[in-house]
Amino acid sequence: MIDRKKGMGKRRAARILAVAAGVALLPFPAQAQQSPEFAYPAEKWASLRDDRLEYEEIGDLIHEYNNTVLQNAISYRDEKDKNKDDVAQDYYDTANDIYSNIQYPDSDDPNYGSQMASVLNSRLQADQLMERGDESTEDSETIKLGYDQAEANLVKQAQQLMIQYWSQYYSLDSLQQRKVQAENSYQSEQNRLAAGMSTQAKVLSAKEAVSSAEASLLSAKSSLEKTKENLTLMLGWSYGSEVEIGGLPEPDLAQIEAIDIEADIQKALASNYSLKLTEKRLLNARTEKVKNTQQQTQKNQREAVATNVKAGYDSLLLARSNYEQAIQAYELERVSMDSAERKMAAGTITRNEYQSQQSSYLTAQVNVQTQKLALLTAMVNYQWSLDGLAQAS
Repeated sequence: MIDRKKGMGKRRAARILAVAAGVALLPFPAQAQQSPEFAYPAEKWASLRDDRLEYEEIGDLIHEYNNTVLQNAISYRDEKDKNKDDVAQDYYDTANDIYSNIQYPDSDDPNYGSQMASVLNSRLQADQLMERGDESTEDSETIKLGYDQAEANLVKQAQQLMIQYWSQYYSLDSLQQRKVQAENSYQSEQNRLAAGMSTQAKVLSAKEAVSSAEASLLSAKSSLEKTKENLTLMLGWSYGSEVEIGGLPEPDLAQIEAIDIEADIQKALASNYSLKLTEKRLLNARTEKVKNTQQQTQKNQREAVATNVKAGYDSLLLARSNYEQAIQAYELERVSMDSAERKMAAGTITRNEYQSQQSSYLTAQVNVQTQKLALLTAMVNYQWSLDGLAQAS
């Protein structure tokens, strides 16, 4: 029988708040880390603590230095020995504290109405806490699963941010090219105006296009720095740290070709954090109502996981197709660019025609990078769906 009369401490509230904490603002190399020094070889610690971010280090950096992960690890030390009765007891204790502090007003008191309303509100709050205790399905294992899920999500988010950083970086080339084109058009209109072949309005329009292109380039550079800042803060560097962002892995097309979607769905079902939480909560259910609810949740989640893994696979195939088409388009533009180089050298095309072909070539080049990163993002999303993060709702 659960004792419903013990006082609830603040540790549970601290744990709940820790889950909602932000990303790390620790100095880097970090003064705090989760693992002891012997957890990794000295060379690996040195790599994690230098000011260069490598893609393959993201998981370890999140584990060791992300503030949310560190706070959750601290909170879990107070929770790791709790069973389902202990967690339910926290609700009962809080409810009993509220019950014991209720003071009923004198009916002759001029503020009787408002005081009685406060009493009723307190009773309602305590009753709800008692009910939550009866319906509680948490224990140390569900708490740990929740923390593990949060950490996995943070790793995924950081990987996506690093890909986003490089996507924004490569887009600067296109924006720079647009700026050059706008400047060339502006100069051309000025020349045409001087020759009596244009108007002042067209010159002003061309000048505005230059300003617009410059503004877009400036905004893109600012967004790039913001993405870098968010990424590095998330991984433990302090604000303003000079961090070199390493390269990204190449998409493995053979890996995509080898996918067995039905086998992957089974893998996703077995590893899914939300499903594991539901399965544990089902075991911890102490009422038929809660048990039935968890069983229905489990059924819905299994269907959702399977559906979302299939959707992720379809997105992966589409991203691969877009990447392959971008490569084909680039190869055509490369051939045309080679031809334009020869014609320019022979004087058989104008500078404007050459610059137009150069712009098309650079655009195709950037598009290859853009589609490659889109494919890499799709691969990251798909892999995480197999590693426990397939959407289960």
